[in-house]
Amino acid sequence: MAYGVISQWTSSAAFDAAMETEAREKYIPGIKALGAVNAFFIYTGDTTFSVISIYPDEAAATAAAEKQKAMRAQAAAEMPVKMVGEVRGTVFASF
Repeated sequence: MAYGVISQWTSSAAFDAAMETEAREKYIPGIKALGAVNAFFIYTGDTTFSVISIYPDEAAATAAAEKQKAMRAQAAAEMPVKMVGEVRGTVFASF
């Protein structure tokens, strides 16, 4: 059964095209390389966004956790963003 990881982020600067490009060209491929079957970056406010990563199962998400942590640290070091929370769980319905 699919498994989701949702991280919540805040930014100290306004979002711009460069940040969107970096998400599309660097972080989405990186998340997929960790085994995710889908990844979404979603604006949730003027200075907040969430990253939703869907893995084929919990084992794949767990196996990716350490590398995912390193990727998040890299993002926080390179951009004006900070992760403020994370939730994980089994996907029980989708389309």
